[in-house]
Amino acid sequence: MKTILYYFTGTGNSLAVARAIAERLPETELVPIPMLLLKGETVRVPKDTNIGIVYPLYAMGLPNIVIRFFGILDLSDAGYVFSVVTEGGRYGSPTKQIAALAKQSGHDLDAAWWIQMPDNYIPLSAPPAKTEQKTIREDALRKVAVLVEAVQERRPRHIDLTATGKLLRMVMYKPFMKKIPAFGKKFVVSSNCNGCMVCVDVCPVNNIQVLPKGKKEWLNHCEGCLACLQFCPVEAISCGGKTDERPRYHHPNITAADMKAQKGAAEIGRTE
Repeated sequence: MKTILYYFTGTGNSLAVARAIAERLPETELVPIPMLLLKGETVRVPKDTNIGIVYPLYAMGLPNIVIRFFGILDLSDAGYVFSVVTEGGRYGSPTKQIAALAKQSGHDLDAAWWIQMPDNYIPLSAPPAKTEQKTIREDALRKVAVLVEAVQERRPRHIDLTATGKLLRMVMYKPFMKKIPAFGKKFVVSSNCNGCMVCVDVCPVNNIQVLPKGKKEWLNHCEGCLACLQFCPVEAISCGGKTDERPRYHHPNITAADMKAQKGAAEIGRTE
């Protein structure tokens, strides 16, 4: 039974989870959401296919890029549709939001999964210590194994929003997401910049342009994913004063080349 995982990742957590699912689930294909949006064509899924959407949590809800993806996604022929959200905290679920979008795209959401990964939003707090990161990733793999079994059997599963989660989402999500497109104005490039262009390469929506003399300028369609900041090899990019002294984070098995591939490779891994 074929499975397609459509994914969006900023620091590699969601891609690492998608790869872990693909390694354990036969006939699985990974397809990056940014590439499909750049193409702008309607995405019609093959008949009776398992369809998974893998993405990070943004302030208790969906990233803008995932919402836009549902605008070109036709799920009418799908056999089983599930979502996998990665997040650094211990609560919060966008199930209601993504369920409504899936229904509009032609198929009910059959299952929703929440997987904790190391926190990567360093404008708010430092990432966990390396030893804690390792434990979190190991726990995530155990949850992936359970998830894969459920997908193979096409079990229904939904995560309900807690009352606290609902309240926090109402307070946090809309104001936060409204500011995201202009988020690039927060980025500052220090004199450490060596002109390597990694920040330009890893940006999933081509929001960074290079000006004369190599100066970088962020445009107004940022996704707030922090890939530019986290993957900079010389830590030349900051986002507010608090990030200057905080360690950077990206998943250790995800490279800048993997991030760049989000914009142009139809498949980032396949198992048969």
